[in-house]
Amino acid sequence: MSWEGIEEALNRVRGEGARVSLQLADMDRNVAQRMLQGAGPVGRTRQRWERAERSVHRLWTLHAAFDEVVEQAGALRASDGEENSVREALSQVLTGPSVAFLLDGATEHLSLAEAIARMSADSEEIAGTIADVEAAWAVLHPKIDELEALWQEIGSLAGMVGDEEGDHEPLRAELASLGETVRRDPLALVTGDGTADTSDLERARTRLEHIAGELRDALRMCDSYDESVERLLWAIDDAEEKTARTAAFRRRVAGAVAVPVPVEIIDRVPSLREGVAEMAELRTQGRWRELGRLHGRLQQAVHETVDDVAERRESLETLLERRSELRARLESYRTRAARLGPTEGERFLAEHRRAHRALRQGPADLREAAAALAAYRDALRQLTGSGRAPRRTTPGADASEGRE
Repeated sequence: MSWEGIEEALNRVRGEGARVSLQLADMDRNVAQRMLQGAGPVGRTRQRWERAERSVHRLWTLHAAFDEVVEQAGALRASDGEENSVREALSQVLTGPSVAFLLDGATEHLSLAEAIARMSADSEEIAGTIADVEAAWAVLHPKIDELEALWQEIGSLAGMVGDEEGDHEPLRAELASLGETVRRDPLALVTGDGTADTSDLERARTRLEHIAGELRDALRMCDSYDESVERLLWAIDDAEEKTARTAAFRRRVAGAVAVPVPVEIIDRVPSLREGVAEMAELRTQGRWRELGRLHGRLQQAVHETVDDVAERRESLETLLERRSELRARLESYRTRAARLGPTEGERFLAEHRRAHRALRQGPADLREAAAALAAYRDALRQLTGSGRAPRRTTPGADASEGRE
C-alpha cells in the first residue's frame, strides 16, 4: 500500500472503532435493553434476545481485539523503523487477518475490514431486536398500565360496596397473564406486519370497564338510593300516562278503522313497578351491585317503553290520516262522476256505494276502500279518455286525483 492509502485506511479503521464504541455505550444506557435484561424474557422475545445477547458478547470481544490491532497499527506508524519495512508491516496489519479473537473456545482470524463488517452486522442484530421490543412496548405498556389502573379502581369500588374479592378472580388472573406477556414477551403480540396486536388487551378493557361501571352504579345506589328511585318512579309514571293516553287513542282508532287492524298497546308499566319492588328487596339484602345492574336495566326499559308507545301512536295516527285521505278522494271522484251527467253518473253508483260502505258504514276497511276507489278511478279514466268530455261547472275540478 502507498503511504497515502495507509493513512486513509488508518483513519477509516479509527473512525469505525470510534463508531462502534459509541454504539456500545448507547447500548449500555438503553432503557429497553436494561428492562429486557431485568425482566427475564420468555417465548419469542427470549429467542430474539438470546440471539441479540450472543451478538452483544461477540461485539464486545471483537471490538476489544479490533481496537488492539488499530493501536498496534498506530504505534507502528509512529515508529522510527526503516520506511519500506514499516510500510509493508502496516499494509499487512491493515489488509491481512490481523484481528484474532477468542469466541466459544475457538480463535478466529479476521482482517480489519472483515471485523468491521462483522461488528456492523452484530450491531444491526442488537439494534433491530431492541427497536422491535421498544416499538411493541411503546404501544403495549400504556394499555396495560391503564388496565391495571382500572383494576385498582375496581378493587377500591368493590371494597366500598361489599363485593366479594373472589368474584373477580378470573379477571385478575387474566390481567396478570396479560401483564406478564407485555413485560416479558412483548414480541409475542407483534403481528407479521410489525404492528402490536392489542385485541386481547381491548377485550380485557371492555370487561374491566363493564365491571367498573357496574360497581360505580352500585356505589351511586349506596349513596343516593332514595333520589334514584324517586327519579325512576317519576319516569315510570310518565310512561304509564303516555301508555294510558295511547291506549284510549287506540280504542278511538279501532272504532274508525277495522282493516288494517290497529296495533295493540302493550302495557309494560306493571313489570316496571315490580322491578322497583325488587330493587327495595336487594337494598335490604345489601346486594348493591345487583341493585345497580337492575336500576340500569329498568332505566333502559322505561326509555324503550316510551319509544315503543310513541311508535305505536304514530302507526295509529297514520291509519286515521289514510282514512281521511281516502274519504277525500271518494268525494273528488263522486264530484267528477256527477259532472258527466245523469246517465254516465249511474254507471259509477256501484263503485261509489262499495267505497262509501267501506269508508262510512262502521269501522273502515281501508284495503277494500282503496280497491273500490281504484276501480272508480279507472272507470272515470276510461270514460273521459273515450272522447266524451265531461261537463264542468268549475275549471280545473279534476286537476288532481290524489295519491294512488
